[in-house]
Amino acid sequence: MRQIYIATLCVALLFVVIALNSCTTEGIDFESGLKEFEAGNYEEAIVTFQEIVAQGGDYTNRAKFYIGESYKFQGKFDEAMAIFQEVADSEPKMSYLGTEARNRVSQIRESRRDIERLRILHSNNPGTDVAADALMELGSIYDNRLGNYDRAIEVYNQLIEEFPGSPKAAQAQVNIGNIYFYKLYDLDAGWNEFEKVNEENYPDLKFRVSEVQDLLRETNKIRGEISEHIAFIREAQKRKVPEGRNITGYERYGIKQEQVAQSFLAVATKWRQLKNYPKAIEAYRMLIDRVPLMLRQAAQARFGIAETYQLEMGQYFEALDAYNNYIKYHPTDFRRGEAIYNMAICYESLRQYENAYEYYKTYRDTYPDGKLYKAAELKVRQYEYDEDQDGYPYYEESTAGTSDTDPNAHP
Repeated sequence: MRQIYIATLCVALLFVVIALNSCTTEGIDFESGLKEFEAGNYEEAIVTFQEIVAQGGDYTNRAKFYIGESYKFQGKFDEAMAIFQEVADSEPKMSYLGTEARNRVSQIRESRRDIERLRILHSNNPGTDVAADALMELGSIYDNRLGNYDRAIEVYNQLIEEFPGSPKAAQAQVNIGNIYFYKLYDLDAGWNEFEKVNEENYPDLKFRVSEVQDLLRETNKIRGEISEHIAFIREAQKRKVPEGRNITGYERYGIKQEQVAQSFLAVATKWRQLKNYPKAIEAYRMLIDRVPLMLRQAAQARFGIAETYQLEMGQYFEALDAYNNYIKYHPTDFRRGEAIYNMAICYESLRQYENAYEYYKTYRDTYPDGKLYKAAELKVRQYEYDEDQDGYPYYEESTAGTSDTDPNAHP
């Protein structure tokens, strides 16, 4: 009885922790802004996030950060730097969001200097390896640092034109294909770009050509599987669907609703394989919206959204929101313990060490037979350790940014 009581108490404490340590999107349209941002509709995203900023509250700086990101991806670097600086100035010194905002400002400034340097280097060394290297690095800055994909493609195409048939030209062509495939999520345009890496254009680079052909074959296979599932979902929908109210999955798909739910999950998984994470999240959300009473599959979808944000997109705030949603709607699902542990990892990534400690401890105390128990126990011990014996455990020192090896430095 005592063990049952302790387990029940731990579960109750978990929900108290969730309530205290997370903010809610209720009453704001943050998810709509995210959808527009993930779809590359930056102007629409900016409008939505500006409305959230005007309302104030816990999501203000997150919304501002996404406004800055939207400006950056549009190539409006002055506007991006201004909004990132606002976020940096209003966040605590040790906060993840403030640090990321400061990094963005530094990144843009450094990139501008590097762009100028590389353009001079290219113009002073026409037709040489130095010029080719300068163009490759320049394209990489626009591609990987600034997210200005149109300019990156332009620079990579310049390299291909100036150094035709060379290994660097082949790499530039592959980089263009990757941008379309994995950043602009335009598979057709990316396919056309990848097909230019062929033996006619690069007769001495058969290995590189073979690599690209393998990628296209695998992509084509997965696209075909996605198309089959989408076709099944469309065919399963009834010709006449009730209008003017929320309808159930059964009203929409009849006895095939469970198969439809499985197809939505398969589509999401396939999009994740293709690294098209916004499309994966869209498929998960469609499952939740269209067949909400398929509780097992809806739980998988909500967990899948959280996992995608955490593991594949590195968007830890969004992952926490999604894990909270999962626990809210599926409190008895078998992966709840894993969600709690993953939330601890997210808080750790966000440098919210006290929250991370609480979630690791909650997992340890609630799931003594869980597969992650030993890892959680190790984390709890690490966070509770007070190396300099100043009365402040490691997690408190980490939160404050003080040293746990110096007794004179503490919160």
